[in-house]
Amino acid sequence: MKGRRRAIVSAVLATIGLAFLVAPASPAQAGSLARGLQSAVRATSFDEVVDFGPVDDACPYQSWCPSPAPTIASLPNVDVAVIELGRDGRARTAANVLLSRDHPEGLVVPIDRNLGAGAVRFRRWDIDRWNGGTFASDGTQTTTKGWADNPPRTAVDDIVAGREQAAVEFMSPYPASLFKLLVAFHTLRLVDRGTLDLQARYAYDPAGGCGGAAPGSETNRQWLDWMITSSNNRAACALLKQLHGLGEVAGMNAELAELGLGTLQVNGTSALTGGIWQPGQIHMTALDTARLLWLIEGGPGVLWNRPDGRAVTARLLSDSSRALLRQLLAEQGFNVALSTTNFCGLEYPGPGLPQQIAERWIDPDDGTVTVEGIPHGQDVRPCNAAAEVTFAHKTGLTYNYGSDAGIVRSLPGKPGRRYVIAFLSNLGYRYSDARFATSKALPCFGLGVCYTEKIAQLGKRVDDLLRGGRLTEEQATGRSGSTPDPRTGEARRRSIERTGG
Repeated sequence: MKGRRRAIVSAVLATIGLAFLVAPASPAQAGSLARGLQSAVRATSFDEVVDFGPVDDACPYQSWCPSPAPTIASLPNVDVAVIELGRDGRARTAANVLLSRDHPEGLVVPIDRNLGAGAVRFRRWDIDRWNGGTFASDGTQTTTKGWADNPPRTAVDDIVAGREQAAVEFMSPYPASLFKLLVAFHTLRLVDRGTLDLQARYAYDPAGGCGGAAPGSETNRQWLDWMITSSNNRAACALLKQLHGLGEVAGMNAELAELGLGTLQVNGTSALTGGIWQPGQIHMTALDTARLLWLIEGGPGVLWNRPDGRAVTARLLSDSSRALLRQLLAEQGFNVALSTTNFCGLEYPGPGLPQQIAERWIDPDDGTVTVEGIPHGQDVRPCNAAAEVTFAHKTGLTYNYGSDAGIVRSLPGKPGRRYVIAFLSNLGYRYSDARFATSKALPCFGLGVCYTEKIAQLGKRVDDLLRGGRLTEEQATGRSGSTPDPRTGEARRRSIERTGG
């Protein structure tokens, strides 16, 4: 009976989800995007990834580790949303698809007139529920926990209150460093209010914590740059500590809720260091993230209405603040998830969004990219020359979680598209592709490829969908059969150990 009810609910919700009515899209246009996104998620076959296990960084190194690494036991939790924009920046269509063991076919989420996903009861991430219990450092299971009913979920598990009657439940993966987008947004809100000055220096003295980060004094502009473009955790800790000192962390969460973006939350961080970033405390969902990025991108008139009926417009951020944040996102150095241009020319990982990399990262002598001390070792200039879009985005990565979200614009003379995409999942570097099942090292550390290439495949499928055609392999990159530079993996290990990704 439960299975039959779930199938009926899924069918009803899929139908409702096609009735997205934000002008000027017709229901047919909205339905086409929703069905296309659902098909893209299904075609990516996330159930084929391999899992190196619940103990962080233990396998495949320990004698008790299974070899080959097994295929993932259950479908990962994937939350992906797309807002297609017209040339004027207005939303034309939008779609949101959820994938999980509860929604194995990929569920099309009902989207309301304000581009909200209020029909979903989003639950806090619980890694023990995902793993089926807790595990000791030797891989021994020490406790058991059920996916839904051991113990049963309660209202305490809700990210947003008041959705007890929602027909859909989804446990939202931790966004990892993607949450730095929220810190940047609120910091610039305070700049616009005159509370902060971009050129003023902020002295960060962590008093321990934040991955052993050293004290430092930089301008707010510099902290923002490092936090977004190279995902520097010390910069994020500094800006969060500053927000705590101003009493603004609660204000950040409250304002996001007032904007109708209630699933975007930063809770439980340290006022002393700006650190302590915990799954189940920091939350983001794909559609709310996409709406925030749309606000940053900008568009005319009313974007959507708040829960109290007031309009949300791009004027919420000043033109200069939106321009700065778009610039920083466009200069993101880790183009390795939905886009894989940092690995230009390699047979693996495969191509994602056909993105142009910001020149600041490209060595003029050999064309390689190095970010946060991590060398990617490939001449990216051929891929930059063949690129079709810019991708102003932010990634997130830990052992258990992987995310990427940003704004896509076509380059001059290339097939036109303009859209926002947000991808959140529990596909951290714990998971990889079947070719590495017998690897003697985690691919993240052995090769520097930290995301399964299926994320890039999804990015390419979405771009193909909105581009209106499919790129040939030659147009995509002209790839060789070579492999990633192992120096990338070693540097990635040091970076993750130092900053947590």
